Amino acid sequence: MNRVEVKKDNLCLNRIEEKCINCGMCLKTCQSINGFENDCINCGNCILTCPSGALTPKYDYQKVLGFINDTDYTVVVFTAPAVRVAIGDAFGFPPGSFLEGKMVSALKQIGFDYVFDTTFGADLTIMEEAKELLTRVHNKNLPMFTSCCPSWVLYAKKYHPELVKKLSTCKSPIAMQGAMIKSYFAEMYEIPKEKIISVSIAPCISKKYERSLYPDTDFAITTSELILMIQELGIDFKNLENSQFDKLLGKGSGGGLIFGVSGGVMESILRTAYYMENKENAPERFYELLEIHGEKDFKETTVDMKSFKIKIAVISKVSTIAKNYDKLKEYDFIEVMSCPGGCIGGGGQPLVPIKDLYNVRHERIFSMYNEDKNLKIKASYLNPEIRDAYDCYINKRKVILHANHNDIKNFTNNNKKSIMETREEK
Repeated sequence: MNRVEVKKDNLCLNRIEEKCINCGMCLKTCQSINGFENDCINCGNCILTCPSGALTPKYDYQKVLGFINDTDYTVVVFTAPAVRVAIGDAFGFPPGSFLEGKMVSALKQIGFDYVFDTTFGADLTIMEEAKELLTRVHNKNLPMFTSCCPSWVLYAKKYHPELVKKLSTCKSPIAMQGAMIKSYFAEMYEIPKEKIISVSIAPCISKKYERSLYPDTDFAITTSELILMIQELGIDFKNLENSQFDKLLGKGSGGGLIFGVSGGVMESILRTAYYMENKENAPERFYELLEIHGEKDFKETTVDMKSFKIKIAVISKVSTIAKNYDKLKEYDFIEVMSCPGGCIGGGGQPLVPIKDLYNVRHERIFSMYNEDKNLKIKASYLNPEIRDAYDCYINKRKVILHANHNDIKNFTNNNKKSIMETREEK
């Protein structure tokens, strides 16, 4: 077979058979990004390199429009960081244009009742993961791997189950945001949670798979699906005025924003962990961790956390895991994203010429870090909406912000000797 297999029960990926020219580009992409073929982990990068447009996300946006038109439901939408730097590609803006305000206006014109920012969920993830990292540091239970990329988590379960116990227990920002909408938001606004339809918009088709694991999010649609909604409803995106996110679960910090970039999760968590450990703000160098910025597949550095030093690695593309597997035991904290450049390179982003993919991703990365520089609130613990959420709700009620990744039944165990167990023996 000269192409990737798309099974009928795939929740994320679709092939339009009459468009397929059997060129093999999808298979080459899968081999390059993931290091294997025909065992889909839902990254969706094959969509971005299909020259005939035969591969698409599994579309759910029309179902969402149906709920918007049903007055019995309150439809809440929340948008991932990388959406706002890619949506403009479909409307004639230069690559990487930061269009948050226009995006919010478009969502309100579509008819969503509330428009929130997933950077709030990212701030929650940062708070929880920073605490978890410090606990693991002091208990010498290292390394810890990030867990916000569902394709990476699925890959770990399938190919390296010995790493699963090293995954952070934190849910992804989208899963945390969904949990807060069905609890905190529902109670604050006195809306029965069964009458709330929560919709995430993400650059990633894998979030459709993740939604099946954490059903507080009712629908996960991609940037490309949002573009179709805007176009089909005749909204003049280019001439929209800027609008603001709604309050309560609104805008997050700069740390939450850069979650969309490879290295951003790592940097954001270290900003907050430094404060938690030392009860003082991190020095300026935490905002210039150039060693872990950019699109290199493997980046590493050692960070001085004042009371200890932490050796970190930042990985994009799961094929990089296989190439560097024996080195992983050398690090304390490892970020993994399955897509080149992080979420900004997700398979749910709008199509651009294949030859321009690298440069487009570079412009998106630059745009997000440039916005981070301009924000006054750069760290999650400084976000007043996050402080209010903990004080008013999270610290007093049970909100499920963590997951148990140890249930790995139905996944293949390759019986490879655990390098993590080797580390613990030393």
